[in-house]
Amino acid sequence: MGSRKRPFKFLVTVLIGSRPANILQVIKGYRIDLHYYPKFLLTSLVSLIFEVLKLPEQLVYKKNLKTIRIKEPPVFIIGFWRSGTTLLHSLLCQDPKAGYVTTFQGVFPNLVLTQKKWMKAFTNRILPKERPFDSYPMDMDFPQEEEFAMMSLQSKSIYKIFYFPKDFNDINERELYFERLSDAHRKRWEKEYLSLINKAMLNTGGERYMSKNPCNIFRIKTLTDLFPDARFIFIYRNPYPVVESLCRFVNEVLPGSELQHLEGGIPREYFARLYKDSLHEYMNAKEHIKPGNLMEIRYEEFKKRPVEILRDIYTRFNIPGIEEALPWMELYLENNHPDTRVPYQIAPETYRLVNEYAVDIVRKLGYQIVESPQ
Repeated sequence: MGSRKRPFKFLVTVLIGSRPANILQVIKGYRIDLHYYPKFLLTSLVSLIFEVLKLPEQLVYKKNLKTIRIKEPPVFIIGFWRSGTTLLHSLLCQDPKAGYVTTFQGVFPNLVLTQKKWMKAFTNRILPKERPFDSYPMDMDFPQEEEFAMMSLQSKSIYKIFYFPKDFNDINERELYFERLSDAHRKRWEKEYLSLINKAMLNTGGERYMSKNPCNIFRIKTLTDLFPDARFIFIYRNPYPVVESLCRFVNEVLPGSELQHLEGGIPREYFARLYKDSLHEYMNAKEHIKPGNLMEIRYEEFKKRPVEILRDIYTRFNIPGIEEALPWMELYLENNHPDTRVPYQIAPETYRLVNEYAVDIVRKLGYQIVESPQ
């Protein structure tokens, strides 16, 4: 059991799966602390080696990727971080007909179709068996959100905060709002995103793409333009534990990802503001989703009756195959039920900050306002 709790620290960053030219774009404008230069240089060196390994993927699968057609409308899970998105995504991906980005594709989006056989075994040996903080199981074949993969394919992403925590506010302002990006950057993102999905479908053999990416809250209009019949699931949770959980989670991950060190970690206030900005964006942007193609789920209810709500999702969105998928979903729940997670205390500062920045959201979502304990 001790090996499963290894510190979340690595000699390289997740950018090893990116191209060297893209790595330079990701770090452009941000300062790497001197202490982390060996980590950055090793990341760049490994990336350069992988440039050679990805050539077969470009040559063999380039034509195949262009011919892929997703048979059914994709499903986008767009809840805020730490709101149950991982649980919901993992359950939906138990369906044998689901296509999704795996953890391996998330790290190595340019190598997933040609190098995975030997690289998965090697990577699983050095990868922690559980995520830090919430003990979710990790494996190269497990479903994964898309954002780290997308930052390895193009340079625009708020996930730069995992490398440059001191620049959180600047990154939030420059990278979060998709519609503020230049036309060239948006077009590049769209091109790489469609390629990512096609590779995921080919890699998993799925018929229906299942996406989980909280950053897509800021891309709802673009997603509805790309996929007019797409289904969207917004899963939400009590704002107080959400902000507390995200703050704890990110700051526990930082030692394994950072290229600059912020003493004391990223302040809670930044996450409270991010929560406010994200929920307001969702409430304004959801009008772009066709009536009937959006389902909103309260996490606390989902925990109580997950199977019933999964049935509701399939019925609401006219997705066939729930009876075939349920045994796999129930088996996953037996081993990963959210009630098994270790509880944690919410800091008084979190109550104060949520009430300062997002008290209107607390009310709108139907939760009780809690004053900060003294």
